[in-house]
Amino acid sequence: MKDNLLSALNDVQREAVQHTTGPLLILSGAGSGKTRVITHRVAYLLKHHGISPFRILAVTFTNKAANEMKERLDALVEEGVSKSLWVATFHATCARILRRDIERLDYTSAFTIYDTGEQATLVRDILRQLGLNDKQYNPRAILSHISRAKNDFIKPTTYANSADGYFETIIAQVYPMYQDALRQNNALDFDDLLLFTVELFNKNSDVLEYYQDKFEYILVDEYQDTNQCQYELVRLLTGERQNICVVGDDDQSIYAFRGADIKNILNFESDYPNTRVLRLEQNYRSTQNILDAAWNVVRNNKARKPKKLWTKKEIGELVTCYEAIDENDEAGYVGKKIEEWHAEGVDYSDFAIFYRTNAQSRIFEEALRTANIPYQIVGGVGFYDRMEIKDMIAYLRVMCNRNDSMSLRRIINVPARGIGATTLQRIVDFAANEEVSFFDAIQRVDEISQINRGLQAKVRRFAKIFGDFERDDLPSEALHHVLEQTGYLKNLESQKTIEAQNRVENIEELINALAEYEHNETAPTLADYLETVALTADIDTMETDKTEMVPLMTLHSAKGLEFPFVFIVGLEEGYLPHQRSTDSEEELEEERRLCYVGITRAMEQLFLVHARSRRTYGNTEYRSPSRFISEIPDNLIKHVDRYRSPFRETEAVYHVEEQTLNYSVDQLVHHPKFGRGKITKISGYGENAFVTVRFGRGGSKRFAAALTPLQPL
Repeated sequence: MKDNLLSALNDVQREAVQHTTGPLLILSGAGSGKTRVITHRVAYLLKHHGISPFRILAVTFTNKAANEMKERLDALVEEGVSKSLWVATFHATCARILRRDIERLDYTSAFTIYDTGEQATLVRDILRQLGLNDKQYNPRAILSHISRAKNDFIKPTTYANSADGYFETIIAQVYPMYQDALRQNNALDFDDLLLFTVELFNKNSDVLEYYQDKFEYILVDEYQDTNQCQYELVRLLTGERQNICVVGDDDQSIYAFRGADIKNILNFESDYPNTRVLRLEQNYRSTQNILDAAWNVVRNNKARKPKKLWTKKEIGELVTCYEAIDENDEAGYVGKKIEEWHAEGVDYSDFAIFYRTNAQSRIFEEALRTANIPYQIVGGVGFYDRMEIKDMIAYLRVMCNRNDSMSLRRIINVPARGIGATTLQRIVDFAANEEVSFFDAIQRVDEISQINRGLQAKVRRFAKIFGDFERDDLPSEALHHVLEQTGYLKNLESQKTIEAQNRVENIEELINALAEYEHNETAPTLADYLETVALTADIDTMETDKTEMVPLMTLHSAKGLEFPFVFIVGLEEGYLPHQRSTDSEEELEEERRLCYVGITRAMEQLFLVHARSRRTYGNTEYRSPSRFISEIPDNLIKHVDRYRSPFRETEAVYHVEEQTLNYSVDQLVHHPKFGRGKITKISGYGENAFVTVRFGRGGSKRFAAALTPLQPL
């Protein structure tokens, strides 16, 4: 059995399995077989050191990883042995500990664990008690802040001391009431499972000593993703015995927004003296060219452990870099390459399209539908199924059809305007009694005596939003009117959360979609656009029963997966790295790690795709290629000629002529759209030169000099 356990491992993996005393840090590069090492290490402890399975704790981040580990152990040792092991997620491990001893914290062992939906409902109730609106103060945004506070050991009673800004002062009111409500219901949220276990150990030395004695060996997977609470939990359990083995890759630490702290893995050696460090650098997934491209990107980070992946596989194809004319050309190129390979027998599921934000999926969804290529959105919902998009479409539908009562009921209090469920029901009842449409009932709200004058005024203001817009009007004008009249965007922007920012980006992408529709149609109307959206939804429904589909996902969702053919799209400054990260070195390094994760998902061929221009807020904006592309040496990358997309509906042919640019800083120029301006900055050279111009009304704009008609004055 000993030979069988070790024979399938490479030298470093074998060394990791046989190291059984003292702290061990396994730096496991992408695709280097970390799960095999963990399971073989546990099996080795069981079979060749006689360690009882009851004395081993293996902690993972997902149930999927825990179940996979158990299945592999049963195959390696004997069927059913995994049932005696503690192989579980952090949360499941803590729940099991708390069931035994939570009475020490004035809870009963019959506590309930509230899911995210139940937590949000609790926060909504508290907001109502405080006289606040749960539309103005997003419960999930509040919960995100509370979660971060718990992970940082900030108590409800002390949160107000560090509250910054008005939104956090609201959280300072909600947090204590939320925690009291949980206690009254004998309930815990997910963060409490971790926090209470640490508190239990700190307050009860006998309980801590019991588990320190019980777990002779502790293994932690994906250690780079641990937050401060998880770090402290592992430190306490490890105790003086120090038989702690953590596996992770600092180059794949991409969850800082969830509280993950890369310092936990970077500082492991100082936290645990006499640590043995082993690097799993042999990759079993990708070709050498892909690995070299990934390393040349991530090695620019300062906060990392030195390591470089290598493989016995072939060198492989060069990384392909395609510069699209615009977002349509970008999506068309990707769709065409998938069509070509599928015609040669490649399964759709062998491809993957990665992007930085969910808002970027829309153009690819439309391109793949046009080409009849089945796809699925992984880790998210389709563009037109997202809450904020459905809200906007509902507004547009009412502008087109005042009798659409379903859309009216969806948006009558979105964003919050104080029209609650009781008022809504009274309008519904009035419409039924008078046998009029719901919109007519809204317009006759003064006749509904059960609704007070203040609420009647709010209902009238809502009705005025729809003005004189009709089905033949331009959809972009209708949408801009809605955003202006409702303050929907301002409401999201005021929340200052990543979730709210993503929703803002989705609305911006809807603006781009409307501009594109109006550009391509000879007689665009609101009614026609809404019909197009409705048909799109029908196609989505029809495709959901197909098993062979191209997955579309964010780079965060891609972690842990692998595909023969990978397209990383939108590789531009502002997308990847994201515009939120460019002012912070730490955040910029996480964006670089995110790019590294995307690159190392590719097994055979990798495509890096960026567009020279995109529609932003309905206007064309010229884009700069991501700095991460330039970090890949020329000998690893193949820049392909521009591809003429079959999905492009226009017949325009794009040419970029070589030209000498005679611009200078402080020079006065004229732009056909923005008028007179002054050049404030020039960067790049030749075809890749960019000029920044400050206009009197339009503010500063950045242009690709070779493509922009700037007339010197």
